[in-house]
Amino acid sequence: MVKNDNIAGKRLSELNLSEYGCFLNRVVRAQIEMPMDHNILLSKGDILQVSGEKSRVLGLAERIGFISVHSQIADLIAFCCFFIIGLLVGSITMTFGHIAFGLGSAAGLLIAGITLGFLRANHPTFGYVPQGALNMTKDLGLMVFMVGIGLSAGSNLFNSLANVGLMVFVVSLMVSVIPVVLAYLFGAYVLNMNRALLFGAIIGARTCAPAMDMINEHARSTIPALGYAGTYAIANVLLTIAGTLFVILS
Repeated sequence: MVKNDNIAGKRLSELNLSEYGCFLNRVVRAQIEMPMDHNILLSKGDILQVSGEKSRVLGLAERIGFISVHSQIADLIAFCCFFIIGLLVGSITMTFGHIAFGLGSAAGLLIAGITLGFLRANHPTFGYVPQGALNMTKDLGLMVFMVGIGLSAGSNLFNSLANVGLMVFVVSLMVSVIPVVLAYLFGAYVLNMNRALLFGAIIGARTCAPAMDMINEHARSTIPALGYAGTYAIANVLLTIAGTLFVILS
């Protein structure tokens, strides 16, 4: 795993893996396999899967960072600590005149989560979560959120639909389709982006990981992952902030 500051930001070709007698098998960034382009810029947290003699692999690992040992155990200690810190930060209130101001538990947990993600990106030695557990947590959180909304608004659902009619479904369709179409047209005909990179960027902006596998399969390449990685990270932050704002405003 890349951790050395002197290696981060360099091109893959500058590692000169042949000097260590190692052969590159694949490059993984944010649990997404990247194309093995020798001009790709390395970042902290990138995982290089290499083959070679044990002593040579260890020597290469000492130069770029450390050997990442795959585990199916989540680092719950780090998450629990930041969870508690987020709640404590959210419970702090300040009084200005007769008005009490506080972040609240939602904003406190948001800040703690962003801090944990930032620290893990720069020091990827803690806070590891297997992809399966991460997917389950995200899906479970989404389902709990949807159930909560349904229980609170379900009693008035039919009355609301009777008043609004089909407009709800039309607006939902517009929100789902129009941004994707506009993003494709802008990227394809204004920015003149490569179609594989463009599809990867759109999928990342939609935070739709399953679609990434379909695009890679149809493209017979991992090039779409280059566009996916950047927009996926930004979209996750914006979605988290938007969710928190909706909770606060509601």
